[in-house]
Amino acid sequence: MTRSLRARLSVVIALAIAFQVIVPFVSLPAGRSISDALILLLAGTGAVSFGRRAATETGRNRAAAVVASIGAITWASANGLFLASELAGMPFAYLAGAVLSVAAAVFLPVGMHLTSPPVRAAEGLRGLLDVAAVSGAVLALVWIYILEPANDALTDSAYTAALIAPEVIAATFALVLMSRNLPEASGESPRLLGSAAVVLAVSALLGLRNQVAEQPWYAGGAGAGFILAAGLLLIASRVRAPEFAEAGTKRHFAGPWAILPYIPIVLAVAATAVELVHDDTLAGPVVWVLLTTFSLVLARQFMTVAIVGRLAITLEQQQAELAHQAHHDALTGLHNRAAFNDLGRQMTAAPGGGAILLLDLDGFKPVNDRLGHAAGDDVLVTIAARLTAAARPGDLVVRLGGDEFALVLTAPATEAAGRRLGADILAAVSAPMQIQGEQVTVGGSIGMATGTHPLGELLRQADIAMYAAKAAGKGTIRTYEPPVPAADPPRQRALLS
Repeated sequence: MTRSLRARLSVVIALAIAFQVIVPFVSLPAGRSISDALILLLAGTGAVSFGRRAATETGRNRAAAVVASIGAITWASANGLFLASELAGMPFAYLAGAVLSVAAAVFLPVGMHLTSPPVRAAEGLRGLLDVAAVSGAVLALVWIYILEPANDALTDSAYTAALIAPEVIAATFALVLMSRNLPEASGESPRLLGSAAVVLAVSALLGLRNQVAEQPWYAGGAGAGFILAAGLLLIASRVRAPEFAEAGTKRHFAGPWAILPYIPIVLAVAATAVELVHDDTLAGPVVWVLLTTFSLVLARQFMTVAIVGRLAITLEQQQAELAHQAHHDALTGLHNRAAFNDLGRQMTAAPGGGAILLLDLDGFKPVNDRLGHAAGDDVLVTIAARLTAAARPGDLVVRLGGDEFALVLTAPATEAAGRRLGADILAAVSAPMQIQGEQVTVGGSIGMATGTHPLGELLRQADIAMYAAKAAGKGTIRTYEPPVPAADPPRQRALLS
């Protein structure tokens, strides 16, 4: 949260607290008029800001700004009608304002939904289950603390209760949307809109409870709540539009916001426990609402388990794929140089040493130049398949890069075994092949190194022997021989058989 945003929130909170402190010292009509005027100013300014954003945004952000602007205009108009009713005694204006205030409360979470990044179908269904479960919990709380204690006043309050029901459902929807793990900067605007919807619904519920209990409408912080909700709307209109990211599971599961939907459910359970301790009974509607709520929570958890299980399988598959890609050549499917270093080091470190055959293709470049790189790739894939077929079980077949291949022999890694395998490889490589409808023939030269040397040294020796094979006329195999001792100058050269 930026310093500017914290400053704006501080001002709005201070304004709401100041109103709550002052309103008991003025008459009820004057308090309502001041509240209506403040909300008209805050929501009206927010409507203008959202309208300006709608003119500059595109796509989903534009739609979100338009909906939020409509909601702000509706809210400002509602309180304008309330103010007219208070000042001019117009009952029909109050009724129209009540209807518009409900409509405004519904627009807020819709705008928040459009401001939030889209989710996948399964996560959307999971969110709907959250909305239903949380709505049930809130309904249980409303019944326990508002509707049931009303008794004879219930008929007088039924009209108000019917009006706030859409506000409660809209606030529940906003609460669930807020629980998603949105990116910090991109989440500010939708969460401010959601907070406005939640605070507005809570304030409406407090107002209804005050009406039932025959207390002033602003009691219990309800007056400050209405001001705070309008202030949050205004702040949301000044926050930059979010940059959408691709929907991901992390946004739906991770982060401290994910616990928000559980708060009303925990409160409903606690309230029910208190009721049972106090009266030893529960009203029938509360029992059925709680049973439905917990059934929805179980369904949500079952879906969560299914999603997590699918993610675990997907993650395991991706890890296996990444491990394969890290150790295999993308073109031929053979092991790559990384696998050669890891596996080859283990194989050549065995007792008795190891053996390496280094194959370099002869005549590959003319084919590649004449028929193109795609044909060259086909040649490499064919050669890789022939090497795999010629190798013994346990031998490591590697493409080191370009048209250069290596084989690390499994036990017995002797020179005789290497020569036999080298002969089979040269025969397989030199066989004609059909490439893009044309018969193509390439050859190969093999250098071999054996012994108890480290892998890197064996590869260096095999490379020297491979170039000796090419110098000897290609299409043959040569074994590395160490240089003669320095004491015998005429023989100071590498002997290659």
